[in-house]
Amino acid sequence: MFDILYKRRLKQDLEDWVDQGWVSSSGAGKILTSVENDDGRTRLPMVLAGIGIVCVALALAAFIAANWDGIPRMAKLSGIAAIVIAANLAAAFAARSGRKSIADLATAFATLVFVGGMALVGQIFHLPADWAGGAFLVSLGALAAAWITGSRASLVVAAIAAVLWQVGRTDLGPEVTSESLLGLAILVAILLHPVAFPMRIGRWAATLLLLTAYGRWLSDTVDLETAHDALLVAVPMLGFAGLAGILIQLAQVGDLFVKWSSDYPDRSHGRWLMLHSLQDVGFAILSGLVVLALVAEQEFSDTGLINTVGIAPVSVTVGLAILLCAAGFVLSFKTAKPRPVFAAVLLGLLAVASPLLNLGVIVVSVLCLAALILISLVGTWYGNAFWTLCGYAGLTAAFLWLLHVTIGSLLDQSLFFLIAGLVLLALAFGAAKLLRRGSAGGGA
Repeated sequence: MFDILYKRRLKQDLEDWVDQGWVSSSGAGKILTSVENDDGRTRLPMVLAGIGIVCVALALAAFIAANWDGIPRMAKLSGIAAIVIAANLAAAFAARSGRKSIADLATAFATLVFVGGMALVGQIFHLPADWAGGAFLVSLGALAAAWITGSRASLVVAAIAAVLWQVGRTDLGPEVTSESLLGLAILVAILLHPVAFPMRIGRWAATLLLLTAYGRWLSDTVDLETAHDALLVAVPMLGFAGLAGILIQLAQVGDLFVKWSSDYPDRSHGRWLMLHSLQDVGFAILSGLVVLALVAEQEFSDTGLINTVGIAPVSVTVGLAILLCAAGFVLSFKTAKPRPVFAAVLLGLLAVASPLLNLGVIVVSVLCLAALILISLVGTWYGNAFWTLCGYAGLTAAFLWLLHVTIGSLLDQSLFFLIAGLVLLALAFGAAKLLRRGSAGGGA
């Protein structure tokens, strides 16, 4: 959907650029032709081949299971090892020949056979059922293959296995230092892989592991048995809001730092792609948490902000988010465009924390609606359809909740929408006036 919106926006921009003389008509035609040709059809063979690789790996595992008693133990082990080695050799040969996609598929096949081999070895030697430990070993093996060969598919397997290990490694409660350090090392290795070998699915997998690892840190820190229900909701709500603030601001602060230190950032680099993918996730999380703060406002009457922020994972993320916000405002004192992003994060954090301050439903509602409106405006300001969608979706949910809870009669509903419409019209008028003033200043 967003690719379609991008193409539509690009066509409109190219028309304006041609009229301004910035792009020639022939150049615009070549750009549009290139965009239209890149419609995903060239990726169909690799998608089908990937599904075929999975089917072949499943067929191999099913064949071994069907002939379990007829195949000697050493034959099973040596056969699995031989297939893994042969697949990796084929991947190396393909990579040397410049066929990176085939090399990636061969490495993925070797990784899947390794995963199946782990399960078969456990049955051969009657090892105790420890699926979390098995997931950990699978993650290590797949991660090694991903870094050695640059395989994106192996990275996805490693990330999924790491998520499973984070969920089931030990019972929830006091954290184990060795496991926490291992989890941190795996997280860093998986997060850095999409930076070195950019691919969208790799960024998604790494982001999923990041969120899971932070959730595990929260669950290990909070005493689940003695903490009351409101605190169990307030801690992840404020903690993930701080994490979302970090994810949103890292790209902006990084861009500003690069601009001040040298030149404009290389937007095609894997680092930039990873940071902006995290930024999209951050806006989605923050919008959802603002709505959650509005819905659950009355549940936090006995939960203070100090008690929530005093928990280490919450204080770390919220503190870093505020520091990044301050750094962003300082670095952008000559660049006005990034400031709404930092303002949206600051207002979003305040909206999420407002129920813990016992400010009342009216103040909380105003802060939440203002934060969601600002997120929508930031998306429009940057031409980012996903950010705008997050803000609009949050506003829709917030309006429906307010209608359900606070407004009874049709007359009250009409008054509510009248006030909301007038406020939005005033904001639109102010934004248009600021834009005209900025254009006049730029022209002068």
